[in-house]
Amino acid sequence: MSIDIEIGTSLSNEDAAHFAAKTEAITSAMQRVRERHAAYSWVWTDEIRCRGCNASIDIPLLASTNASADKAFQAHQSAQLDALLAAGGSRRPESSTGPS
Repeated sequence: MSIDIEIGTSLSNEDAAHFAAKTEAITSAMQRVRERHAAYSWVWTDEIRCRGCNASIDIPLLASTNASADKAFQAHQSAQLDALLAAGGSRRPESSTGPS
């Protein structure tokens, strides 16, 4: 995930501080998500499970490859990041793709 922002020279100190604080919050939340949802295990040919929250993540049966699993797991991590940021970064995100 990358953020591409062009900042002009007319950015005020207040805006720069706000931008820096938001950037730090997002970076910190991403690190926490990666720590808590670091890996997955194959359960069956069409399912992986997050080792962090034990969420079941379905993989299309005909696309049951490591690349598909990696993509599905990245979507799971992204959903966890969204949940953490929506909560203000103050609580552990619950699984949005399976049981908690």
